[in-house]
Amino acid sequence: MTTQIKIGDTVTVSFHTTKYTLSSEAEVLGIPCSTGDSWRFKDIKTGYIHYVSEGCTVTLIPQLR
Repeated sequence: MTTQIKIGDTVTVSFHTTKYTLSSEAEVLGIPCSTGDSWRFKDIKTGYIHYVSEGCTVTLIPQLR
């Protein structure tokens, strides 16, 4: 099992300070690499693309292999 989230992984995206879940199941499209970058997610259920630049909790959903 990997210890880092990578592009293509399935994750949940939540904002715990507001008790809000942006996506319960999303594919990681991009990971921030420097100041000003955003996480990029595609919600698997809706197909919406989200760019997230503020603090959030990204939790890896383990895949059975």
